[in-house]
Amino acid sequence: MTQQLNLYHGSILIGTIASIATEDDEEYNGIITFTPEGETYRHVFEFLAKDDPSNAAAELPFEETYLDDWFIEKEEGLMQEIAIPTINFDECEIIWQE
Repeated sequence: MTQQLNLYHGSILIGTIASIATEDDEEYNGIITFTPEGETYRHVFEFLAKDDPSNAAAELPFEETYLDDWFIEKEEGLMQEIAIPTINFDECEIIWQE
């Protein structure tokens, strides 16, 4: 897959994904370039990426609306709903499932 994809939360463009690869037909990964609006989601992705067992029982430090309404735009206007992706901000790596 050599195309670039767009990541949206609702109608907000979070970033553009390139270097897309897959291990199977359901899980994908790539490198994301964030929009200025996407940068404001850092706290959400950093909290979700922490491998800390205490996070499972912790109250979310953001509104639950951040967990839903995620989309990958494969072609202009062709949106695929996905679960909230995992993003490593330090390496700009994104992993998502369709």
